[in-house]
Amino acid sequence: MTEQGPAPTPAEIPPVAPVISWDPVHHMENYPMDTTVATQYTSNYSQMMTHPKRYTRWPSGPQYRIQQIILVQVNPGETLTIKSNDGNIQNIQGPADVPLMSPSGTLPPIYLPPGYMSQVVEENGIRKIIVVPQTVDYHRTMPPPIQNVSHFIAPPSSLYPQAPQLMYPTAQREFPPPYIQEPVPQQLPPPPLPPPPPLPPPATFVYHEQNGNIITSVRGSTHRIVSEVVSFATPGCKPDPPLAPKLINRSKSSLNLQWKASNENGSKINSFLLEWDEGKGEDFKSCYMGTMKQHKLLKLNASTKYSFRLAAKNNFGLSDFSEIAVFHTSGTTPPTPSPPKLKEAGIYNMTLEWCAPTNTNPNDSLTYVLEMEEAGSGLGFKPKYNGEDLSCTVRNLQRSTTYKFRIFSYNMEGRSNPSGEVKYSTCPDKPGSPKKPYTKGKIHAHKVKIGWEPPKDNGGTYISSYSLEVSENSDVNFWNIIYNGTTREFLYDHLQPGTTYKLRVFCTSPIGQSQPSDILTIQTPPLSPASCCPPPLNGKAKAKETNVQCGEASCVIGMTAPKFPLSTVSSIVTIYRKNSISVCCIFQIPVCNGAEITDYRLEWGQIEESMHLIYTGPCLNYEVKGLIPATTYFCRVQAVNTVGVGMFGGTGIVTTPATVPAVVPMLHEVENKVPAKLASSCIAIEWEEPDCHGSPITGYNVEYGDRKLLTVDRVTECLLKNLQPDTTYKIRIQAINHYGLSPFSQSIRSKTKPLPPEPPHLGCVVYGHQSLKLKWGNSSSRGLLSNLISYNLLMRGRSGRFSIIYHGPCQTHKVQRLSEYTEYKFKIQACNEAGTGPLSGIYTFSTTKNHPHQFQYNICAIKWKSLEPIKGDPIVYNLQLISDKGTDIYKGPNTSFSFSNFLTNSHYRFKVCAGRQYQNSSGIQELWGPYSPSVLFSTYKQHPGHGKGSRGKGKSSPSEEKDEKSKIEMSDDTFVLILVIGFALVAILCAVSIQHFLIN
Repeated sequence: MTEQGPAPTPAEIPPVAPVISWDPVHHMENYPMDTTVATQYTSNYSQMMTHPKRYTRWPSGPQYRIQQIILVQVNPGETLTIKSNDGNIQNIQGPADVPLMSPSGTLPPIYLPPGYMSQVVEENGIRKIIVVPQTVDYHRTMPPPIQNVSHFIAPPSSLYPQAPQLMYPTAQREFPPPYIQEPVPQQLPPPPLPPPPPLPPPATFVYHEQNGNIITSVRGSTHRIVSEVVSFATPGCKPDPPLAPKLINRSKSSLNLQWKASNENGSKINSFLLEWDEGKGEDFKSCYMGTMKQHKLLKLNASTKYSFRLAAKNNFGLSDFSEIAVFHTSGTTPPTPSPPKLKEAGIYNMTLEWCAPTNTNPNDSLTYVLEMEEAGSGLGFKPKYNGEDLSCTVRNLQRSTTYKFRIFSYNMEGRSNPSGEVKYSTCPDKPGSPKKPYTKGKIHAHKVKIGWEPPKDNGGTYISSYSLEVSENSDVNFWNIIYNGTTREFLYDHLQPGTTYKLRVFCTSPIGQSQPSDILTIQTPPLSPASCCPPPLNGKAKAKETNVQCGEASCVIGMTAPKFPLSTVSSIVTIYRKNSISVCCIFQIPVCNGAEITDYRLEWGQIEESMHLIYTGPCLNYEVKGLIPATTYFCRVQAVNTVGVGMFGGTGIVTTPATVPAVVPMLHEVENKVPAKLASSCIAIEWEEPDCHGSPITGYNVEYGDRKLLTVDRVTECLLKNLQPDTTYKIRIQAINHYGLSPFSQSIRSKTKPLPPEPPHLGCVVYGHQSLKLKWGNSSSRGLLSNLISYNLLMRGRSGRFSIIYHGPCQTHKVQRLSEYTEYKFKIQACNEAGTGPLSGIYTFSTTKNHPHQFQYNICAIKWKSLEPIKGDPIVYNLQLISDKGTDIYKGPNTSFSFSNFLTNSHYRFKVCAGRQYQNSSGIQELWGPYSPSVLFSTYKQHPGHGKGSRGKGKSSPSEEKDEKSKIEMSDDTFVLILVIGFALVAILCAVSIQHFLIN
């Protein structure tokens, strides 16, 4: 090795990465390399700076493991030379990561010249050797080495500016821990502190493989003497704080968390501590401690927030906790919210509010999405708000427009169903100003017709009225309204000749008043001076002209229409005649203007704007009849001469005085308002309130019967009490006010209902051993009252309770199916339209004894078990003979029945059901239960083979019935089979005959 040359100055240091040359200076372990893939180790420099290279084409074979791969990083501008035992030399240009295979997995000791150092890092379990230049701080004092720690330790990034370019973070943004090389057999003392060395010149890496070993050297233009290797170690400490755990999977009751290890800081992490707040938001408690990097928590609450933090532990202690991670368990989507409500509506905006859905999890954080659709647009709903607030103002809307709204609620699980759709409308605006008014026709000296157009913008609503303002004598500050109405034209009269008028118009809607329009300026034309007073007539005059001498000039004056009468009616006289009110209008003669007045026209009406003509004639008065009391009327009059019609005078106002009320318009009887118990002594009437004629009604007089008066307050219904039963009354009514009594109304006739009848006498006319024929009432009145009175006949049952056994208009009834020689108790009551009368006393009748019956062969006795009464209600039975129609053969309280007149050689089946009799307002009701199983009764003759074991006629055993039935069925089947066989034989014979005689 040659002597080291002079050190370059800092200005001579090139800005790019240096090129280092290595000479063989020390024997190392054998590190074979696959030279077939060496050409693939070069790469683009920009790629290396962003993503470190990874070489995956390692030599295949079971003898190599992943932990035995050592990478040597070759920086840009550097060259790695590898020489094998056979003399082959392989040069690899940087940037590249060159993999070396080591059977033992140890790193070779590398001797570097001054100015360079090696750094060992580990990425994803693979060790890498990096050669970087030293900085000035390289020669600072080192602490003594730790026992059993390698002399190669990755220095902190603060000592080497290039180090951050070599330490790339992993995908989880964690830096891998530095790699600590195995200790070498010999420990060298720390070297003295020489002055800071300059950067070495460009060099080349050279690896020589001799006798199975690889020799590493540094070769350059000038060789330098390398000092001995010194080993040192930094002290270890507790791990760095790990990153917050991450969520892998979750459900309603579990959370699966995973985390990454942090920097070990010189001691391997032996456990992790995971803490949580148990979903309560309080102090953290331990939920897991172990070596695993994943943990699943079970039995959690659904839709609940949980907070976690993580710490790592090694031999030096427990690290600080990570940042707090918050996760939620799964839950359910929120329920459907209520439709939004309108809080405030503006012209161009609407403020809506809504309530949070009920039955939600308090831990859920709900957000709301408000959607809107313009009604009739067909564009569908579009979102207008997304947030957590319970109100929203939607802006930039169109005025007087209807919009549809609906709302969704969201949580971490998804979206709820939409709420119901609601419609709200924006408010209309004030209308715009109308266009400038214009004149319609010629401007006259005393009048002009003004017209105008509606505004282009009505504000989204209708125009309710127009107002026309005028300003005279150029007085702009004072405007007087001369018209207010819905029409768009107005005849402005009573003008002064030769005068300037300014007019403007504005419109009004239900929302407000518009701005006035542009001003229209008009000027009335001037007139000639007024004529002189006519002198007395001299000589003959024409029919319609008079010559008048006015000084030196003469003029012809035509006869004009008369002036209008006085502004008010001269006198108004009110006249009462009988029950009607009349008004007499008297008016004076106006100025005729040269022509005789021929007629007067009187207009009359209750509304000033809609009066109508009621009189035309020469009289100076007119009587208006048939007026309504306490009513205001308007009237005006005009005169007519041969020239034309004069102007109307002023409007007169007439108010007729109040008087007695009008006749009650309608009076009728109300039947459903009288209780049933009072129907025979009360009548309810109802009427409509008449016109009060200017004075409030204070009460009514009701006349009924023999001119009886009943005074009531101001009501419209009345109940007449204490009346005679079954009596017809004539009823009429009159109203009362301050001025007196009104005429009586039309009378009505109403009849009270009769009293409920008394119970008749009950007697028995025919006694039998199984029946009793009862009779009641008077036979003479039977034909008259048979359709009006009905009767209820009651009999006491076994429970001691009386029940109705007959209801109807008849006066006789035969009670059957009784027991012989037995007493029976009865009651009776009568009913009519007035109600049900009282019950009679108890009548007792007894059946007679039965004589012996004639012996009959064809009688079958059917019996069944009796049932106990239910809460005092008697039990009756219904025996039915099973047939196509299900014939009922018995209905009553007995538990046996004798069936006779049956046919021989026949089958009969019977079934019975029980019914509960009870009484309510509608009468006797029966509630029937299900039928019992059917019983067979056969009248077939006994088979001779039965012998003494048979049970006699009509009571065969079930097995005999079954055999007999099957025998009958077999006979029918045999008959059908015989018919079929007969037809088959005939068909075969016919076929054989046709084959033999015709075909052959």
